[in-house]
Amino acid sequence: MEPVKTNEDNLSENIYQANLVQQEFIETRLKKIGLTSHQARALNYISRYPGVIQKKIANYLGKQDATITNILKTLEKKDYIYREIPKNNERQKNLFLTEKGEESIKQIRLIFQDLEAQLTQELEAEEQLLLKKLLKKIQ
Repeated sequence: MEPVKTNEDNLSENIYQANLVQQEFIETRLKKIGLTSHQARALNYISRYPGVIQKKIANYLGKQDATITNILKTLEKKDYIYREIPKNNERQKNLFLTEKGEESIKQIRLIFQDLEAQLTQELEAEEQLLLKKLLKKIQ
């Protein structure tokens, strides 16, 4: 009979705990620049895919359309993004970053670079590659 695993030995528990540490780091740093993690991730996605539609952001974030609508309305109200209606499809709105949004992306990317450095500081290069490979396999 196999011994019962404790929470500390459980892979899913360790992934969960690592995620909590990551989220706390990100939330704390983003709060200083007035953004939530979902807002920051939406801005980052719009930065990578200018002209993206709301549905793609909803899929990326794994959130309901209504939630994404609220996130985007807030970002628009705070002048981080603007919507453009293409001539060939009046029902669709393409999303773009404003100048303020572009500036915030620089800060957001620094936060994620700092997180990456913190997460990997104790790992050798080979361990980092192996961990990335294993996490992708789990996904």
